[in-house]
Amino acid sequence: MPEGPDMILPPLYLVRAKGANRISYMGAPSISEAFDKNAAPTRGAICVAVQADYEYDYDDDPDADADDEAAGEAIIALAIVNGIGGVASGTVRATLTPIHRLPEAIPVSRLQSEPVHVGDMPGDYHSRKLDLKVAEALIEHIRNLDPSVATWLEQVLGEARIFPADVEQSRVEARDAVKLAAQLAEIDLPADAFVSPPAETENETLLQTLLNAGYELDLEEELLPLDLQRFDGKLTGKQRAASVTEFTDKWDKTKLIVMSVNKKPIELELGVDLLYWDQIHDSFTFIQYKRLEKVPSPSPSGGSEWAYLRRKEIEKQLELMPSGKDSPATAADWRAFETPFWFKFVRGDAGSRLDGKTLKGMHIPADWLRHAMKEETFMSGPRGGFRVTYDNAKYLGRTAFTQLISRGFIGTAGARSKAFKKVLRSKDRELIIAVRTEWQKDTTPEGTTRVPEAAVGLN
Repeated sequence: MPEGPDMILPPLYLVRAKGANRISYMGAPSISEAFDKNAAPTRGAICVAVQADYEYDYDDDPDADADDEAAGEAIIALAIVNGIGGVASGTVRATLTPIHRLPEAIPVSRLQSEPVHVGDMPGDYHSRKLDLKVAEALIEHIRNLDPSVATWLEQVLGEARIFPADVEQSRVEARDAVKLAAQLAEIDLPADAFVSPPAETENETLLQTLLNAGYELDLEEELLPLDLQRFDGKLTGKQRAASVTEFTDKWDKTKLIVMSVNKKPIELELGVDLLYWDQIHDSFTFIQYKRLEKVPSPSPSGGSEWAYLRRKEIEKQLELMPSGKDSPATAADWRAFETPFWFKFVRGDAGSRLDGKTLKGMHIPADWLRHAMKEETFMSGPRGGFRVTYDNAKYLGRTAFTQLISRGFIGTAGARSKAFKKVLRSKDRELIIAVRTEWQKDTTPEGTTRVPEAAVGLN
C-alpha cells in the first residue's frame, strides 16, 4: 500500500496494452489505448500494463512449462489514467501518463499463485479491475521488486505541491525547454521527470531542483522554445535542429521556417530573438520577445495590470533594428507594414496557458514603437512612469499576426530578403552589420536604381 498522508490506493486495472512495445523499447512517457466503453479503466486509476509478447529468459521462471517459447505476457509498467475521451460508437480512448517503467518485467505466469494471484489477463480492448486485496498485494509485490515504485506512487498520488505563480511559470518554461532538448538529443526522460513532489525534500534530483527553484530573473529567452514549436495550430511542425522548426501545410509543401537566433550574432547586431521565414513569399519577419509583469494599476479602481517597465531595454533594441523603408518592385513584394521587425510582449503566466498555438501576447511593429516612445505614449504609470500595457499600445493579437505572416503581408521583400539569405549562409558578423547599415536607408525598387552589391558587403 502507498504510505504517507492522503495516500489512498486508487482502483487498479489490468490492461494488455497495445502500446506496451513503445514503453519497453522506446521509453514512451505516454500512450493512448482504445477500450470497449463497458470495459475501460476509470480516470485517475492505475493501469498495470501487460505486454503480450515480451521476450525474457524462461530459465529463471520455475513455473513456466518446459516447451514455452522465449516470449510471453509480462507486466512492464504502471501508468495513471490521465484522461478518457470518445472515439467511435462503443469505443473510448484513454491516455495513460505518467508511466513508470519497471526495471525488470514480471512474468504473468509468476502471478497465478503465491504471493499474488491476479487471474486471467483481459482480452484486447478490455481492462479488468482487481479486487482491493489483490491490488494491494500486487502493489506490495511490485514494490519489493522495484523500491522506486514507492517514490513514484507518492509523487503521483500525494497532494500536489503548490508553487507561487511566478515559480510555476518558470517551471512550465523550464519543462518545455527540457522536453525540447531531450527530443533533439533523442534521450528518454524518466517517466516521473516532471511530476511535482508532494512536499519539499532534501534529496530532490537536480532536475526537480531546477524546475522547483523558480528563477526570479526575467529571461525572455525561456519563452523561445514555446513559440519555436508552435505557429497557428494548423500547420504541422517538424524539428530540424536545436533552434529550427519547419512548418508545413497539409499538402506537405514547405511553408514556414521558425529559427531562434538568441545568443547568436544576428541577435547581437539586429536585436531580435526569433525569425520567421515564409518560403512561399520569400519573406523574413524578425521578433524580439519581452515579458510583461503584473504590477499595481494606477487606475482609480485599483487592481493590477500586465506591463513592461524597462524603457532602456526597448531603446537599446530599437537602435539595432533598421528603420528604412523598403519600396516594392513588384506586387509580390508589397507589404502592409514597412518594417519586418516586431516586438512580442507576453504575459508572465503565458506558459501556463498553452493551447497548441503560439503564446498569446501583443505584437507591436518596431516603427510604431519608435513613434510611441518619442511621443511618450507609454508614460502612464504612477507619477508618469514608463510602462507598456494592453491599454496604451497599438498591437496585433497572435491570430492576426500569424495570418499576416502566412499570407505575405509582413516581412522583408526583394533585395532585403536576398541580402538576409546570404547572412544566414555565412553567419558573418561584419556582413550582418553591413546589411543593417544598408537597411537603414530607403530601398528603391530593383531595376530602378540598383544598389551595388559591394555597398552592402555581398560579394
